[in-house]
Amino acid sequence: MKSECKNKSASGPSPDDILKSSAKGAYYLVLLQLLSRLLTFALHQVILRYTNPRTFGIAAVQLELLLATILFLSREGFRCALLRDATVRESNDKKSEKAARQDRIYANTSKGVIQKITNLSYVSIPFGVVLSVLACVFYLYFATEEAIEAPYYTTSVILYGLSALGELLIEPLYIAATNNLMFTVRVRCEGVGVVVRCIITLLLTLMGAPADGKGENKYGVLAFAVAQFAYTLVLVFGYIEHFVNHWDMKTLKPRRLVYTINNREYQKWFDDHLLSLATTFTKQSLLKHILTEGDKMLITWLCTAEDQGVYAFVVNYGCLIVRILFQPLEETGRTLFSKLLAGVDRPEENEVDKSKDAAVSDIGESSREQLLTAAKILATTIKLHLLLGLLFIAFGTNYTGAFIDLLVGARWSIESPAPLVLSFYCLYVPVMGVNGITEAFVAAVASEEILGSLNYWLMVFSAGFCLAGVLFVRVLSLGAIGLVAANIFNLSMRILWSWGFIRKYFLKNRSGNVLSELERQLSLKNLIPSPAVVTAFALGWAVTYWSDQEIGWMSLNAKIWHFGLGCVCALIVLGVT
Repeated sequence: MKSECKNKSASGPSPDDILKSSAKGAYYLVLLQLLSRLLTFALHQVILRYTNPRTFGIAAVQLELLLATILFLSREGFRCALLRDATVRESNDKKSEKAARQDRIYANTSKGVIQKITNLSYVSIPFGVVLSVLACVFYLYFATEEAIEAPYYTTSVILYGLSALGELLIEPLYIAATNNLMFTVRVRCEGVGVVVRCIITLLLTLMGAPADGKGENKYGVLAFAVAQFAYTLVLVFGYIEHFVNHWDMKTLKPRRLVYTINNREYQKWFDDHLLSLATTFTKQSLLKHILTEGDKMLITWLCTAEDQGVYAFVVNYGCLIVRILFQPLEETGRTLFSKLLAGVDRPEENEVDKSKDAAVSDIGESSREQLLTAAKILATTIKLHLLLGLLFIAFGTNYTGAFIDLLVGARWSIESPAPLVLSFYCLYVPVMGVNGITEAFVAAVASEEILGSLNYWLMVFSAGFCLAGVLFVRVLSLGAIGLVAANIFNLSMRILWSWGFIRKYFLKNRSGNVLSELERQLSLKNLIPSPAVVTAFALGWAVTYWSDQEIGWMSLNAKIWHFGLGCVCALIVLGVT
């Protein structure tokens, strides 16, 4: 390989290198999400003035769902499998040296590990082609009359399908870049792509706007489709340009692997373990995708049109923090934990060795260090999510009305329950954060058997979510608030399951000082903020609640006093924290 990768140690990067690269990657990805979401948010405020609700709904809901479904089901399972089994170790096998001269790659060598991942990374492409065709045909055949009448609807569906295929074509490059902790490649390509997408959407929307400001936009959803396709082209050419100039492209070529059993050699393309693991993750991805989009299905079935609008409005704002901060932390955490704990035994692997008092010492000093480092990182991340959650609960809940009034006016802040629903959504924020990082850990280190059982549990959680939705929305008549409560219930159950796995992974069959330190890191006392911090947040909530009720936010002067008092309280709480 070229300069970017020639200096890597044959035994793989050290835990410190992994941690530094992952932290740097998380920083870059947070900046990327911040840029992407802020640009998109600002863009939508302008576009809504020049397009009608039907056009915006088709583009932002239906077509985005089409793209997300194709990409998520085609590549998510393979990403989870390939990004967790990517550790490469030095092999001094003489057979490996002989194979190198014969241009053969043995599966149990360091080159074989890389080749296993490379080969399987291409499977997403044909899978995505089939899924794209089926999804686009479904969207065109079962489209409502309202959607068909939208300008350029058919062309837009095809462009979104081609966009999905374009992103899948560079999936092998994405896997190689991520496994080598090259986060800047993704940040640079996606950052430029986001800017291009925003500019094209805005220009085409303005060009198609009716002269009198009334009626339907000339280009309709085509503006969004062309912009999305341009975004994909930026990604494709950006990744290809980087790898052509900084990588040995021969290492990305699919090649047969040589396996040896009983001194007999045979060749095949895919590693059975990796393929089985990817299949398990893909099944899980289908369930997770249904869970992710399940709230939209449920609210359509259970709620009135007004509740649907309020919920969609609230989620649009509430998801900003999730996309900007939580998603990069989850993606980086999954990569970090998979690399950091690749050489550490799993609890089920120690079952036969229960009688040994030195179960931990057998795994070596390096593995003990990796276990402790992973536990500290996990505990610190959970504490970060809880502190962010307290921030949203203590201050966000009392400023939703003023925030909405500033952005979109009295129609949403006074004449609808949106402020109250958004306040309840603030309670949902820490639950989403903790669930994301705990499930990322499970995806990074769990065995294939555990992941298989998780699929069944996800079906149980889905059923629980539906029952909770019926209870809160239909029986208790809580409307959009009830759907937020159902989501909190669902993710709380998933957190409990993941936490049970995490404690078993770290604590079962461990002993000595390592066990004591792991128990301390994973104790509730260590995870939950101190009483002084919780008290400070509680007092901050009480003061801002009084300000919301007594000072209010109806006038500009009231808003200044209300926000000013909140800033003072936040600074005091920050000092205590």
